[in-house]
Amino acid sequence: MKLNSDLTKDKNLLRSLNFVILGISFGVVFFNVTQGSPIAGLAKNVGFGDFLYGLMLALPVLGGVMQVFASYFLEKNRKRKKIFLISGIFHRIPWIFIAFLPLLFNKGSYILLFLLIFLMTFASISSSFTNVAFWSWMGDLIPEQIRGRFFGRRATIFTIVGMITGLAIGRFLDTHNNLYGFMIIFIFAAIMGLFDILAFIFVDDIPMKQQKENLDIVNMFKATLKNNSFKHFMIFFVLWNFGLNVAGPYFNMYMIKDLKMSYFNIIFYTQIISNLATIITIPYVGKIVDRIGNRPMLLLSSSLLCFVPILWCFTNAHNYKYLIAIISILAGILWPIMDMGNNNLILKLSDSNQKSMYVASINLFNAVFGNAIPVILGGFFIEHIAPYIIILFEKVNLHFVNYHMAFLLSGILRFFSMLYLKNKVNEPGAKSLRNEIRNRLSK
Repeated sequence: MKLNSDLTKDKNLLRSLNFVILGISFGVVFFNVTQGSPIAGLAKNVGFGDFLYGLMLALPVLGGVMQVFASYFLEKNRKRKKIFLISGIFHRIPWIFIAFLPLLFNKGSYILLFLLIFLMTFASISSSFTNVAFWSWMGDLIPEQIRGRFFGRRATIFTIVGMITGLAIGRFLDTHNNLYGFMIIFIFAAIMGLFDILAFIFVDDIPMKQQKENLDIVNMFKATLKNNSFKHFMIFFVLWNFGLNVAGPYFNMYMIKDLKMSYFNIIFYTQIISNLATIITIPYVGKIVDRIGNRPMLLLSSSLLCFVPILWCFTNAHNYKYLIAIISILAGILWPIMDMGNNNLILKLSDSNQKSMYVASINLFNAVFGNAIPVILGGFFIEHIAPYIIILFEKVNLHFVNYHMAFLLSGILRFFSMLYLKNKVNEPGAKSLRNEIRNRLSK
């Protein structure tokens, strides 16, 4: 799907933006497999419990601490297209080896766990270079006045392709729910991920802005923390992701273990319904973000998303179809707003002279405090603390399972991070969503 000329009449820019979208059309398969229900299904099939599953996901994320060094290397080397392509390929290839490992070792083997963590960490470190290069590159490639609409259209393509491929993958895993089935899916995902990276060969390599002073990694890092607007946004971003990831990886395990859902149903109810809601609403969201700013929309979406994990606590094997459908509609409308607002604010609040270091700094703190730590704590909480809380609820005749306690905790933590956003984060030029609605209604 090509972008229309209402975004830009610059043919070279239009061609580059089309290849960026083509890349995500392949990349959605890679990300949905390596971050969605298939990775949870693989962990279950190799005999990992919630805590080991959490370790498997969390420790590789610590590779994100390399983003500061990746940013420094990028600013010194200044060849971000080359860095993006090479590191992107190294990010995808390890998943081919990951696909074969479960066939070579016994279920629940700590050697298998170690090798999976090693390969996923290598991929994560490579992704650090890919990530800083991508956002620095896109920050210079995409004019600020069209970013909301561009990322909105990119999200639309992401969701459409994700729907089609997600259903096919879900049906395949239901009929081949064994290690060989997972091997095929992960190899296919890795190949699609490589196509994603290779599409960027045809994207214009915008020259990086020249630094006014000698590069010093310590001073570059300190500069990001001295930018108060960015620092407050970064604190919100990390707090929000902490609340999200205490429970985030375990929704798939809950659906597989407690709700006994098939992979097809998991993908249908959590991705397809959600994606349809996204496709319907995202074109309007991008325009609204461009018009009134990112913070007002972030505040709206985060306020509502606080309640979504609590809704999960009322699901069971008999009613999940209705409740998860409602949850997915809300997610399909609200999560693209969160993602778009966060991405735009990272770019907008960054110093244009060292944008990659700003991206690296926020991802470094988020990798440790927003991802790795809460994922591990979530697994430990579910296995060792939640059972005692459930006993207390049983005394007042309320019946929950271990995962529900993590979902409840997630909602509470999200609420407090939303309050921080409201009180501490500012965006230059942003308008009031309330005033915008009043103006529209008065016309």
